Amino acid sequence: MIKDKVIWGGCVGLFLTGALFAYGFFGEKAEGFKIVDLFAIISAVATAFAAFAAWSAASAAQKQSFDSAVSIRRQTHKTHVESFNEWLDGMEEELGVKFYRRYELYEAIFPNNRNPSFEFSEVGDSEVKAWQKSYARLADMACTPSQPSLREVETWVADLMFLAGFMRCSLLSHVELQIYLDNRIPSGVSFDNYKRVLPVLGIVLSGISKFAFIEGRSSDRGMSTEFEFAFSEFLQAVLNKSWNQHNYRMGAS
Repeated sequence: MIKDKVIWGGCVGLFLTGALFAYGFFGEKAEGFKIVDLFAIISAVATAFAAFAAWSAASAAQKQSFDSAVSIRRQTHKTHVESFNEWLDGMEEELGVKFYRRYELYEAIFPNNRNPSFEFSEVGDSEVKAWQKSYARLADMACTPSQPSLREVETWVADLMFLAGFMRCSLLSHVELQIYLDNRIPSGVSFDNYKRVLPVLGIVLSGISKFAFIEGRSSDRGMSTEFEFAFSEFLQAVLNKSWNQHNYRMGAS
């Protein structure tokens, strides 16, 4: 580092200054090496060693300060993660959902908190805002007064599944009866819960937003009879014809 080079330069300078002083004061006047010359040289060496000792102490103090800062940062991060997990535990118990790979969810919301090179923040990333926008589109579709097409309902189910995945939130166990997109991806949506999934996901997203100090509350606006009818048609198409290779089944245990 530049600071270290400056200190080392000072040490060498002090040593050379002592040597030059000894030579200038005694070198031309003395016929031979005298005891006072030895003391002058020893003084120069001692000065250099003193400067080196000061540099070592400063370096040790700097390292100790850095290590202490890293330790405090790690403890702050650990405490925040523990609070986050407690927050998720509460939503699981209240809503009957299940969060998986929680560390990935935390990293998505607070991407810089684990890295001591970045400033720690309890305010979540803009990713949460993107989730809120996705949820608003789902809510708009569900309360539309006109009947959506099968393709639009399919998109609604897929987008809801993706949003739940972003939040690492499982709405149904993979072994429960539900729509399997492309006959392999559990959607978390079934005939029994399709009216509940959006309100539940809204509560989950609102809880995450609250913990991350992100403004905005995600709430559904109900489901229109037109959308309910369209969803029933979509499910019937899946049941009767495996429409677009989707299936309605239970997963392997």
